[in-house]
Amino acid sequence: MTSSAQVLPLRTFHHGNLRQGLIDAALRAPDIEGLSLRQLAAGLGVTAAAAYRHFGSRDDLLFEVARIGFGRLQRCFEDAFDLSVSPSSPKEARQRLFRLAQAYLQFADDEPALWRLMFGAQAEVYRSTAFPDKEPDSYEYLPAALMGLYQQGVISAQPNEQAALFAWSAVHGAATLRSGRVPGALIPIAELAELVAKRVIQALKD
Repeated sequence: MTSSAQVLPLRTFHHGNLRQGLIDAALRAPDIEGLSLRQLAAGLGVTAAAAYRHFGSRDDLLFEVARIGFGRLQRCFEDAFDLSVSPSSPKEARQRLFRLAQAYLQFADDEPALWRLMFGAQAEVYRSTAFPDKEPDSYEYLPAALMGLYQQGVISAQPNEQAALFAWSAVHGAATLRSGRVPGALIPIAELAELVAKRVIQALKD
């Protein structure tokens, strides 16, 4: 049986923009991690040799797709709060963590294949190469949200790397359970984000 990674819709594109056509086809795939350049080329009706003129290897393509994914996620986080501005009240500090969790859960829901690629086995490599010269990046938002809680007196101890790891584990774990269709995680995203944010805050208070 042909796998879902091998079934790609044939789309019309300008041959002068094959590079973008390959990227777009990869972003549409239900299993980005399982793709090959040959499969993508066949789906676009071009030869593998033509595809390899734009990406030297499958990994080169996946690096580019992951970079796009981190850019999309960062824009979601930018909509959650302004990283350059401190929260003005304890309520706002709590809301920042809630909105950040909601943005992450929504991204995982909306872009499941891309999310799995970004945070799968090659996550460290993709993360290190996504924005090598750009500051800030998406990984700064959670520590900033936790620092805002401390600055506004919501939590008493200044958050450290272990606190950020715990909070990240809670949010990412909720997204993973939701992706796996675990019943308790299939409540509305806003409710799940609020639950996770409240539990994180309570744990950091203790």
